[in-house]
Amino acid sequence: MSRSLIPAKESPTAELLRAPELADLEESYGDDRKFIWSVARTLQLLQAFRPDEGAIGNSELSERTGIAKATVSRITHTLTELGYLDRTRNRQYAPTPNLLSLARPVLGGFRIRQMAQRPMQELANLAGGTVGISWPDSDTMIYISASIALTSSDLMPEIGSRMSMAKSAAGRAYLSTLSDDDRQDLFDRWSIFYGADWPDLEDRVRTAIEDVREKGFCVVEGEWRRNVRGVATPVYDADHDNWLALNCGGPAFDLDRERIETDIGPRLLHLAQSISRTRS
Repeated sequence: MSRSLIPAKESPTAELLRAPELADLEESYGDDRKFIWSVARTLQLLQAFRPDEGAIGNSELSERTGIAKATVSRITHTLTELGYLDRTRNRQYAPTPNLLSLARPVLGGFRIRQMAQRPMQELANLAGGTVGISWPDSDTMIYISASIALTSSDLMPEIGSRMSMAKSAAGRAYLSTLSDDDRQDLFDRWSIFYGADWPDLEDRVRTAIEDVREKGFCVVEGEWRRNVRGVATPVYDADHDNWLALNCGGPAFDLDRERIETDIGPRLLHLAQSISRTRS
């Protein structure tokens, strides 16, 4: 499992957007002769860009990543020449759509996305919210597929966007699939990151895990997104031999708890089981 992407003392959105710190990489791979640092630093730099932020300069990229400014300048120059970054007149940089082409082989490799697309849309319409599939990465879940109700005025989660594993229904559903040792490794790290908030958060996480084991899904209310109620269940992706999470969420005033427990949750569980069974 990769190192945490969560820096300390940030907002729930910002906490998921930073690349691993240079010191963490050096601690993990400093003695690895096969580790290519130029590749690692390039990926670090690309992860430093944030949605809806616009272009930023080399100095800020250096501050965010811990990479020396001279090295950042060479990386941004190279990526610009290759068409992956766009340089403004005041020498700031922003990612270009060319980067999207790198994601195509990844998304194309998830046949589960195509299989689930139609029933996910039907469930989203029924619930009046969003339905998504997410992939685990360190402390987060990454959306690889999403659908939104045709009548919804909300924004559909963007493919590649992250949510907290500890605070989301999707994350807690995934946690239920881990071994005790792997789950405890995460808990030990989160006890440091969340500090005094961790004991109460841990209780809620453990309760959600028990809910998944007992009824197949768990519910989270207002923890990852304010005034949003979400429900999730694990789903097995046989192509990658990995557990993912299937979730449904919507405004708490529309998606009430009783409806989730008696209707939406069981439907979500049935969808997850049918996908897992088909791919097995």
